[in-house]
Amino acid sequence: MSVSLSLVFNSIGLASNTYALRLINSPEFANPQFLGFGGQYQYLTILGLVTATIAFSLKTIRHFIPNFSPALYEVVTNIATPLEGLISVLYWTMMLLDPHLLIPKDYPGIPIMMDLTLHLFPAVFLWIDFLAFDTQFKRSDRHVKVIGAFAVFYFIWSWYCQSVNGFWAYPFLADFNLLMRTAFFAGSGLLCWGMYEVGAKIHLKIHGRRLPILQAKETYLMQ
Repeated sequence: MSVSLSLVFNSIGLASNTYALRLINSPEFANPQFLGFGGQYQYLTILGLVTATIAFSLKTIRHFIPNFSPALYEVVTNIATPLEGLISVLYWTMMLLDPHLLIPKDYPGIPIMMDLTLHLFPAVFLWIDFLAFDTQFKRSDRHVKVIGAFAVFYFIWSWYCQSVNGFWAYPFLADFNLLMRTAFFAGSGLLCWGMYEVGAKIHLKIHGRRLPILQAKETYLMQ
């Protein structure tokens, strides 16, 4: 039953992300800043969405081919879940404070369904699947290193895109000096790490007692 529900959640998440990716590439919602260097991949939201889409794809495939690409699966899924959590928290917090921190004043707002598929649904489906159905997860320092490496990568990448384009992908970064930007990116990386650690502890409380039973069953079946 849990396997079937996991497949349903992953399929819905994959369909939602595919819908969002199709929308952002449609002429109706074209963003002029996409024409700059880096295009839509200047945005943390889009990088997170692509990562989450790959994660949903891998999760779906592994329902049918359980041992499909274990190394890629571990890296992608364990960055996608906390990253989408970070994106949702940062986005909705800033939108409540001032939408123009993220959206230039002369740009139209994002339609609600597109907004949800970009900034809420990926996190919801990934976290539900992780906490409810991912019984094989084990906390690892490797996951933390991947999160840290991604934070450094995005800091350097967004800075390089700005140096080429002459503008920051997100307006609030233009109002920050170097120290403030460094602090923001470092703080975001720490928040993402914190989400991973909290998620790992909650996961252990939910599934910790079941793991010895599942391992015993696997040992028995292998005999």
